Amino acid sequence: MELRSGPRLRSLPTPGFPDGDEPDRISALPDEMLLQILARLRCARAAAHTSGLSRRWRGLWRHLRELSFRDMPADAIDAALDQVAGQALTFLEVDIPEEHRVLEHARVSALLLAAARLAPADLVFSLWGYAYDKDGDIPIEIPSFERTTSLKLDVMDHVLIPPAGAVEFPLLEKLSVVCCRINTAELVHRCPRLRVFEIEVFPSQDVALNRIKVHSPTIEELVVKVDDVQLDSLDIMAPVLKRFSLRVNMAKDFTVSFSAPMVENIRWDCLCEDENVGFGEKWRLCYLKLVLKENVGVLRMSISFSNFVTIFFVELDLRHVADFYLFSLLDILIHLKGWNWMLPDRSFSQEIAQLPAFSVLELDLQSKDHCIGALVSHLLGICSTIRRLKVDIGQYVHTECSPNCPCDQPQNWRNEIISLTALEEVELIGFDGTENDVDLLKLLFRCAPLKSMTVVLAPDSSLPTDQDCEEIYSMFEANPHVKCSVYRSPCKG
Repeated sequence: MELRSGPRLRSLPTPGFPDGDEPDRISALPDEMLLQILARLRCARAAAHTSGLSRRWRGLWRHLRELSFRDMPADAIDAALDQVAGQALTFLEVDIPEEHRVLEHARVSALLLAAARLAPADLVFSLWGYAYDKDGDIPIEIPSFERTTSLKLDVMDHVLIPPAGAVEFPLLEKLSVVCCRINTAELVHRCPRLRVFEIEVFPSQDVALNRIKVHSPTIEELVVKVDDVQLDSLDIMAPVLKRFSLRVNMAKDFTVSFSAPMVENIRWDCLCEDENVGFGEKWRLCYLKLVLKENVGVLRMSISFSNFVTIFFVELDLRHVADFYLFSLLDILIHLKGWNWMLPDRSFSQEIAQLPAFSVLELDLQSKDHCIGALVSHLLGICSTIRRLKVDIGQYVHTECSPNCPCDQPQNWRNEIISLTALEEVELIGFDGTENDVDLLKLLFRCAPLKSMTVVLAPDSSLPTDQDCEEIYSMFEANPHVKCSVYRSPCKG
């Protein structure tokens, strides 16, 4: 990084030297060259320490155009900013570490105003704090940075608000914000030239405001991260957006509106901790990831077979044995029915409908001992335009499958006709070759114009029965245009 000095300074005459002493050739250099030397220290505090070398160096750091204040308490940085001689800095960094946590919101505001006074073209402002009192979060107003083109505000545990009135950031092109809450819609509206926007939100006292809204005609790159708190809604309208990254924990009623017709690259990570998205009584979404790159969209979904009722009774029996006689089994079931625990709050269809387009579906099913046919058939009906399907049946989560287990409901999936006119490639991993697995193969061959079918047998499964083998090979022979392969997965020990 090339660092430039400010306005040309008057050079002091080189002091005389006693006989026998070598002249101080470095101090004799012009001020502009001395400032270049100080700039390469990459630290304003280290540059200020050179004042002890001689009068020639004293206060010279104050004229640097690029200043970095790191690992210093707020009082020291505030005093140093007051000493800076010029304005219109090229670069300014203020980094106050956690051990110097700034608790008072007034102090944070004062530091921001001091930085704004220097009118940096590029500002990095980072500190830790906790601005909260009995009345709730105390907002900190962002000053007007009229000359700034790149701004990074990393104010952990603080709440930010845009400048009062209709003040804009007229030249701002790149903005990165880390805080516990901010009105993204209003902030973006104040940035008419914004091209890159990164927002990272941490837990807020006001859960009702956990919403992200970004409507911008200029943003080309957008990053949204919401950590340790559930996001209620995401609303994106960006006609020239090309790159988008999302990492969130979905709230119970999470909603998405996404409009970005020119987007080329997407990374969409959503965690579903409540497991309230699913199919039937038991299948529940754990997380989904959508990746779009080079015009190929891949949706990965991790789905588990929930055993909430079993776990509930085990915990009840172990923790409340002394009080168990107070409840009848009927009372407990009526209570659970009141929770409506058997049905998900949202369906897979509702969740997938909110996503950008994709052509590859990858399913990670934690369901070794259960029938997956009904679930896969249901998802194929939703994702009927995919070109490639991959199903990976987890081998390390064992849950008992009873004769009347809801995993195989509805059973009419075996006779369904699903229009999968684009599906050409299928890969099944962890395949046991059971009757249910064979029925799934029949469904796929019947409904899709396949070109490739790859089956990887589970490492600890017994070989399919003779009858199942005959059916599988008959299907392969009946579809000579499909390249069929069967492998046995190596055992892992």
